[in-house]
Amino acid sequence: MSSIMAGTDLLPKTYGLKRRQNRTVSLVALLGIGLLALVVLWWVSLGSKVNSEEQRLAEVQAFNADLQAQSAELQEFAALETEVIAKTGALQTVMAGDIYWPTVLTQVSALIPDQVWITTLSGSAGTTEGATPVGTEGAAVRIADETPTGRIQFAGQATSMEAVAGWIARLDSSDAFGSIWLNSATAPTGTTGDVQTFQFDSTLELGVEALSQRYQGPL
Repeated sequence: MSSIMAGTDLLPKTYGLKRRQNRTVSLVALLGIGLLALVVLWWVSLGSKVNSEEQRLAEVQAFNADLQAQSAELQEFAALETEVIAKTGALQTVMAGDIYWPTVLTQVSALIPDQVWITTLSGSAGTTEGATPVGTEGAAVRIADETPTGRIQFAGQATSMEAVAGWIARLDSSDAFGSIWLNSATAPTGTTGDVQTFQFDSTLELGVEALSQRYQGPL
């Protein structure tokens, strides 16, 4: 009798079924909680990544803005450089034939003999060459092979023809000048005080040594 009772389940079958259903519900609930936890973790991780990417985007945008500002500054410098190059080229063109007249005239004055004095002079150089011809500019025959950088035409008086020749010889001996040409010399027609004077007209051609070289090199 006792063995029969031990092997027999006295609980109703519905109770066992309900218990299995409860276990199934619990298992499903646990799985749902687990999935929810995973979704929450994924959402938190995704939010962190989004925040990180937004921060990187802000940094890149700030960097790009800085680059654009630097680019604008560089464009201003590029425009300024272009302007400087253009003005430098213009200066070089304008000043290509510039004569350093103070030095030239100082050198000339040091070579004037005591018996000679200059009454008038006129010069030409660079772009003014040929505008108002000076001395040898219109000569049919060149007096020197070197092309002059400028010219000075002198009109003066001397106490003798030897003094006129001395004036020409002094200018011709100077390495600072090119060629010297006596255009004319006339015998005395009157006196200056108690001295008879010879009238002369000469042209001095200037070489490259007379150029000022201003603005010809890099500024």
